[in-house]
Amino acid sequence: MNVINSLPSRDRRERSRALLIAFLAATALFAEQKKRAEPPPAVFPLSSLRVEGNQKLTVDKILSVAALKVGEPVIRTDFDQARKRLMATGAFQSVAYEFKPSMDAKGVDGVLRVIEVDYWFPYRFEDLPASDSALRAMLRKQELILGDQIPATKEVITRYTAAIEEFLGGKVEVTGKVISDVPDHPAIVFRPPAPRPNIAEVHFTGNDVLPTSSLVNSLAPVAVGVPYSDATMQELLDASVRTLYEERGRVGVTFPRIAVEKAARIDGVSVTVTVNEGESYSFANVKVVGVPGNQADGVKWRSGDIANLEGVRSGANKIVARLKSDGYLNATSKTDRTIHENNHTVDALITVTPGPQYHFGKLTIEGLDLITEPQIRKVWMLNPGSPFRPDYPDQFLKDLRDQGVFENLGDTRAEKTVNEKTKTVDVKLFFGAAKPKEKTGIQLPKGPWPQ
Repeated sequence: MNVINSLPSRDRRERSRALLIAFLAATALFAEQKKRAEPPPAVFPLSSLRVEGNQKLTVDKILSVAALKVGEPVIRTDFDQARKRLMATGAFQSVAYEFKPSMDAKGVDGVLRVIEVDYWFPYRFEDLPASDSALRAMLRKQELILGDQIPATKEVITRYTAAIEEFLGGKVEVTGKVISDVPDHPAIVFRPPAPRPNIAEVHFTGNDVLPTSSLVNSLAPVAVGVPYSDATMQELLDASVRTLYEERGRVGVTFPRIAVEKAARIDGVSVTVTVNEGESYSFANVKVVGVPGNQADGVKWRSGDIANLEGVRSGANKIVARLKSDGYLNATSKTDRTIHENNHTVDALITVTPGPQYHFGKLTIEGLDLITEPQIRKVWMLNPGSPFRPDYPDQFLKDLRDQGVFENLGDTRAEKTVNEKTKTVDVKLFFGAAKPKEKTGIQLPKGPWPQ
């Protein structure tokens, strides 16, 4: 007879509950004894640690936040904590790690693989009761990883905003957001949340070399309608009016006073800029360094010429554009000037960094039939191994469309894939639905085709 089933139902339930409790207790005791019997996980020192994937941030800065030190013992949780610390900075899209026994089996080699946030901006302050230098010094002191450019992530802006409010004694509310007051120069601005008045009018005083109409016509298109701040106005003046003066050798032009008042007939503020035009300067010496071959031909200045610094910057841009069209895709330039107050002359130095030269790899075409594709390949002018021209693929497609090679040509695009190891660039051309002009092929125009 089954003893439990012969008991009254209540007694059976109590007996079953007692057996279950006894079973769970025995299982827990067994697990605890097994845990005590197992040896603790082996701990080895960190033999080496490298960082992969960083572009803007230095290895030293990343390692200072990760806080993993070579020579100290590490386990997996140490790498987990390092990853959390790095992600908390707001500077990374992702952080992964890997560690394995070192070659001598006496330690572990570690790797931190990071992907940084794509967009970084300079930052500035507006309408805050502290100087720019004092605020920047405070932020640099507490920030282990970020510099003068920061990502516009929630973590970063929240952290910076809190630090600024604390520095100001909690008396001022601060917000931070990306603002594009200056065309092509977005920045993260930290300021009180109250809205700023828009610029409605611009005026000038103190000018003589340039007429007021020229100054207004240069500044008004980029300034009117923009929320006013001292920093924004200085940047707008530098980007527009200053270039007019520097084209005429007035390299010392300043804007010592900016008066702001409510506009009389328009909603917004009227801004009056006082100009100190300074003396006219001429070139003493202009030098270009770092340019391979004849890339600087045609970009020359002579001693005694008016010190057209805007022309020097334009010339530097032409050199870089020429280099890029010859396969130096990462070419950059830097322009430095030395002003000699005693004789009103200027030395200008253009330093060009060409970087590696890239060459064309292979062409792939998608969306064309077996008859049309070979015809398109015949007029493609970039040969494998030739210096890669970054503008050529898009110009090639534009010429096909403009010259009517296809009827009812659909969407087209060019996709470029850069191989950093081989310094080559492969191109894939995509063609939407299109009908060739001839059923048996296409009649290509004689040209001229882009060279």
